[in-house]
Parts: sequence; C-alpha cells; structure tokens
Amino acid sequence: MKKSKKRKIEPVSKHKVMRELYRNYMQFREYVRSTGETVIEHQNVAISFYDLGMGLNELSPRKKQAFYLNVILDKKQKDVAEIMGITTVSVGQYVEAASKQLADIYFGESDE
Repeated sequence: MKKSKKRKIEPVSKHKVMRELYRNYMQFREYVRSTGETVIEHQNVAISFYDLGMGLNELSPRKKQAFYLNVILDKKQKDVAEIMGITTVSVGQYVEAASKQLADIYFGESDE
C-alpha cells in the first residue's frame, strides 16, 4: 500500500484576499444597483460595498489609479503602465502596496 504525502496548505495572505475581493467590485456594484442590498453576508462574513469604496478612498491617487485599472477593471499591467506613464514594475509595486494597505484597513496589522 502506497503512503500518500500530506500536502501543506499555506495560509493565504490577507492582501491577496483583498485583491481578489476587489476583482469582483464591479459585479458587487451591479448587485447593489439591481437589488438595493449594500451588504453581502455568507456564514460569519459580511462585506459592505460602501466599506470597500471607503477603503479605496484611503489610497494615494497613484495607488488608487493603478489598483483600480489593474485589479478592478482587469487591465493588463502593460496597459496600465502606458495610461499612467510609468513602468510595469511600478504598476506592480503600486498594486501590491495598495493591496497591503487595504488589508491593513480591513484586517488590522498586515501579515508580513
């Protein structure tokens, strides 16, 4: 009988959770418009559309622009870089910093 190896499951970084949450921001906005419901609840988690918007407003203008274009509108880093007049590396840095700042806002101290 062959022994199966146990796979170690790594915890997901909180900033990556925030990034994935914001990837669905436009769908959430449409849900709010069509239903009037501003909070989605599932098990022990409640997510407020307005809280997400307020979190975006905490970002610096450049971080917000890079994050909005790359994550929320799902534009490629190359296209965002062209729009913003910066490098793709800078886009990645802005998006990563924005994700970490949003995680700090929602979860408290970052996990790094």
